[in-house]
Amino acid sequence: MHKLNLTLQTSVWETILPYPKLGSVRIYPLVLILLWSVSLFGQTSDRLTNEELVVFTKKFIDASKERVLGNNQEAFKLYSDCLLMDPKNDAVHYEMGRLFLTQNNLQRASDQFSIAVKLDPKNSWYLVQLIDVQTNMQDYKAANKSFKKLRNLEPRNPEYVYNHASLLMFAGLTKDGLKAFNEFESLAGVSSDVAVIKFEYLIGNEKYDQAIEVMKKATVNFPDEARFYSYLADLYKAQGNKNDAVAVYAKAMLVEPENPYIQLSLAEYYEQNNAEDSASFYLTKAFQNKSLDIDTKISVLLSKYDMAERDQKVRDQVIKLCQNLIEVHPTEAKSHSVSGDFLYLDGRKLAARQSYYNTIELDGSKYAIWNQILLIDSELNDPEAMLDDSKKALALFPTQPAVYLFNGIANNQLENYQEAAKNLKTGTELVVGNYFLSAQLLASLGDAYHEIGKHQSSDSAYNASLNYDATNLYVLNNYSYFLSLRKTDLKKAEEMSRKTLDAEPNNASYLDTYGWVLFQLETLDEAQTYLKKSLENGGDKSGEVLEHYGDVLYQLGKPVEALSFWNRAVGTGKASENLKAKIKSRGIVD
Repeated sequence: MHKLNLTLQTSVWETILPYPKLGSVRIYPLVLILLWSVSLFGQTSDRLTNEELVVFTKKFIDASKERVLGNNQEAFKLYSDCLLMDPKNDAVHYEMGRLFLTQNNLQRASDQFSIAVKLDPKNSWYLVQLIDVQTNMQDYKAANKSFKKLRNLEPRNPEYVYNHASLLMFAGLTKDGLKAFNEFESLAGVSSDVAVIKFEYLIGNEKYDQAIEVMKKATVNFPDEARFYSYLADLYKAQGNKNDAVAVYAKAMLVEPENPYIQLSLAEYYEQNNAEDSASFYLTKAFQNKSLDIDTKISVLLSKYDMAERDQKVRDQVIKLCQNLIEVHPTEAKSHSVSGDFLYLDGRKLAARQSYYNTIELDGSKYAIWNQILLIDSELNDPEAMLDDSKKALALFPTQPAVYLFNGIANNQLENYQEAAKNLKTGTELVVGNYFLSAQLLASLGDAYHEIGKHQSSDSAYNASLNYDATNLYVLNNYSYFLSLRKTDLKKAEEMSRKTLDAEPNNASYLDTYGWVLFQLETLDEAQTYLKKSLENGGDKSGEVLEHYGDVLYQLGKPVEALSFWNRAVGTGKASENLKAKIKSRGIVD
């Protein structure tokens, strides 16, 4: 459960500065300038007259002041004057290199530092700066060569050895790098960082037995560092050595009992070995552990999604883990959203919706969460909630056409047809490339236009919807039924309705529509057959179907039977407005 990485910093010198540390004393720029002038005097006195030396020293000091003040152009000019007077002055070349670094001109900086090193090969400052530049230029061959020179100056400096080893490893010279790390440990003692680097190298080269030995030594040398036990246990586990793995994990728990990654490793081990109770115990501890980040926890939950789909026991366990997640991370929106996902998977739609509500209270910026809420509103057949939620979503996502669809459906169900038509029309104008969504929007728009009496617009919307999806049974049924109510284009209505029955021959609603179209076509015997079949498939609970069947019976010359079905229709509370007039007159009233 631990990730190993070997990276080279922008500078291999994390602790070495361009100027060496002198205890706790801070060296100020002016003091440095004076120190440089003392050095300069010794270097240049053999090459310049006393008068020239005075001028040279003044120019150098002035240049250094300008550099400190950030006036690099003036500093460059003054340093150039110094080089004209004394081209072999290593200090001036060094300072010129530093100026080129401020311009990010690595090649010119490297050239100047190289000259400085050549003029004064025993100056470690120059070599350190040169190695930095060569490393940034990714000229590892040159940097390696410079490192060797630096180490020859101070062979027992562990800092130089460590950084040289790091460079070699990064440059791919792993054998030389490992050898250098061994030299470092012989100087400075065993190192936990070096142990990790060796382990990573050996794993990468599939030298697993040697990697195990490195980690065994690390657990002995650093008995209080749980990560080494975990590395060793993970390697044992990868090799199928389960007994050794769990033994090492147990030692790791003694060292760091609240380490969540060890808890996760143990949970994984026990799960793979079908020890469900132990796996659940350690997984719960990891989820209750505040030091384990939420993203890792969510990653574990999502890894169980497919299994949770198939297995109720796993689903129950994951939902409990989601509760643990919320308890530890109550203000994280992700805690509530992932809980909603698994509650929805479990069919607990009300609870899932509440989790999503909790999510948007913490972070309402995620459209996917709003879409899931609206979907649940629809599945729960809760138009009031869907209307309220879609209004809030529209305020946040005014260019999302699907929100207009949910809003339009809710308004249609609540008989707010004018508002439905307006928003559904807007939604159709926002869709780009999603034919399925366009078809749905146009279908609902057709419904709204029908209810407000805009029949031509309704027909156009249905036709457009069918152009996107010619097999949409909802549209085929509604369109054909509304045409039959208007006694318009009945042949087309019959053809569309027939398609719905070809797809679902026992659907009560489709059977009723087809029967009613046949009734309007005055094909009464066939109409009776299909309406009767609708009743036999659940239509007997619909006042509309019962009334239709009564109408066809009446037209077939069976008024007594017709009256019986009309009375049954009244009993459902859902029938046409003129049903009572039919009953009163004992006949169909035009």
